[in-house]
Amino acid sequence: MKHLQSTAAWILIASVLSCSQTPKKIPIPGHPQVETDGRFEVIPFAGNFRVHRTTLSNGLKVMILRDQSSPTFAYQTWFKVGSRNEIPGKTGLAHLFEHMMFKGTTNHPQGEFDALLEQAGAEGENAFTSNDHTVYIQELPKAGFNLISSLEADRMVHLIVNEQSFNTEREVVQNERRFRKENSAEGTIYQTLLETAFTEHPYHWPVIGYEQDLNVMNANDAREFYEHYYSPDRATVVVVGDVDPEDALRRIEKVYGGIPAKNLQDSPIKPEPRQTAQRRKKLELNIEVEKLWMAFKVPAADSPDSPSLEAIQGLLSEGKNGRLKRALVDSGIAASVSSGSFMMKEPGLFLIEADLQKGKSALLAETVILREIERLKNSPVSLEELSRSKNVMRFKFLEKLATAGGKANFIGQSESSVGSLERGIQLQNQIYDLNPEQIKETAVRHLDTSQMTVVVAVPKKRL
Repeated sequence: MKHLQSTAAWILIASVLSCSQTPKKIPIPGHPQVETDGRFEVIPFAGNFRVHRTTLSNGLKVMILRDQSSPTFAYQTWFKVGSRNEIPGKTGLAHLFEHMMFKGTTNHPQGEFDALLEQAGAEGENAFTSNDHTVYIQELPKAGFNLISSLEADRMVHLIVNEQSFNTEREVVQNERRFRKENSAEGTIYQTLLETAFTEHPYHWPVIGYEQDLNVMNANDAREFYEHYYSPDRATVVVVGDVDPEDALRRIEKVYGGIPAKNLQDSPIKPEPRQTAQRRKKLELNIEVEKLWMAFKVPAADSPDSPSLEAIQGLLSEGKNGRLKRALVDSGIAASVSSGSFMMKEPGLFLIEADLQKGKSALLAETVILREIERLKNSPVSLEELSRSKNVMRFKFLEKLATAGGKANFIGQSESSVGSLERGIQLQNQIYDLNPEQIKETAVRHLDTSQMTVVVAVPKKRL
């Protein structure tokens, strides 16, 4: 997906990183002072940006950031529904329904949605489903605001869900699932990791679902899903770009305001029992070198420990001086290594992945990784090394804010996964206040080998 670059955001990055030896907080207040402006709450954001937030009478949350660096805007709709809202036997329904949302409505026949957006000069039309939410994404020239807001409001309530459209999209999803799993080593490893790490919680199954579940579902299942989860009181519209907040709100209220709230409650989600022993799986796949995936149980995205876990990611695998980069890649054991937490609404995983060099074993890589984790637990990192990690993670974050879509994604992610934009901002800024002792304490608390899940993939034996 292409993004139009925000000059203001890149100036922001350059100014913040100009003195990279001593980390400074990004120019976002650590504890944003929310003000009011008419119907809006106004939240200070990066630089001089402000996010205007309000909720319509039907429960639709609206968040608008004015950025006039380009005569365009990003428009994202975040629904509070993902694979965690599914039940056993109907896995993959949230993702399948994401595909259904691009079919016809009672007001716009199939194909017209895409044709109208293409004619209006839209870029980046896309969507994605995660464990916790489903998001619909567009970027358009500023003249297209009425078009996209009316189209999104229309498909929120007037989507045609019939057997023909359902069967068509189910086949598309089945092909996608086969491509991601049967024909992808990484997809197979990822699914196995989740199935092994989670035993009770819906995070256990893959977002794309299981083949047997997709085969037995029908249009009525999709219709019931639509009627339950697609309503204004479960949605957040995020707009970032060359728009006036008051004017944008008037236009949004005109097309969404008449859609009634449903106020339906979610079914209880079974919590994941505490893991007390290591779990391991070994796979034989059509690969040339061994692959190692290690996962540790960590808290939800809104946890006070999230900033420390992000800094640990920087220490372990970001940049040329990441500890695992030096210990595995520079030493010739692995071709690549990465790490990081999943941003999940409920407790999730901190993942470490390594692709080994030819002739090197996953067991050797695991030994090296565990040695580096023990170093984090037993010896405080130096201030210089922690400073490097903070700078690397700060740049990665600010780079995301360099586009309208990136800003919108952070706003939507914060509201969806950590509870509010203010909390998302606080967590980002707390990274820069971390000290070595906090890193050590977080590593001890969460990088616990008794709560570790390991999946090793080895080349399939050839006859």
